[in-house]
Amino acid sequence: MTLGIIIFFLALGFIFLMVEVLVTPGIIVGAIGLLFMGFGVYKTYEAYGDTAGNAVLVGSFLGSIFFVIAALKSGAWKRMASKDTIAGKAVDVVTEKVQVGDHGKSLSALRPTGNAFINGVRMEVQTEGEPVEANSPIEVIKIRQNKVFVKKVTSV
Repeated sequence: MTLGIIIFFLALGFIFLMVEVLVTPGIIVGAIGLLFMGFGVYKTYEAYGDTAGNAVLVGSFLGSIFFVIAALKSGAWKRMASKDTIAGKAVDVVTEKVQVGDHGKSLSALRPTGNAFINGVRMEVQTEGEPVEANSPIEVIKIRQNKVFVKKVTSV
């Protein structure tokens, strides 16, 4: 019965390692696989002594490395990966509707980000650090990477 337990835990450990390498991200499943393999090696030492335990330990280590390399070289992970691509692009609403110099009104307090109404469009805007109270007149001072930067206007 002990040999069956040892083989079961070693095989289960290999399976978990393969699932870790080929399917799941992170280290949880791989760590569980190593624990199963470690338990199998421990049981080998306990039941069959040092020589058999050392042989199973080295064999498990080399077998794990072999299986991981073989799985990666075979391209098994490529068969599981999605080959779909996204052809669409984000619509650049900001540069279509709002230009530098346009005026609007803050809908919320800008500390430093908040909502504003500019050229009939409600959008998220940002100041360069200075807070702007709600319902204050604002002016677009720059547009960088689809972000609208504004400043408070003292006179419109």
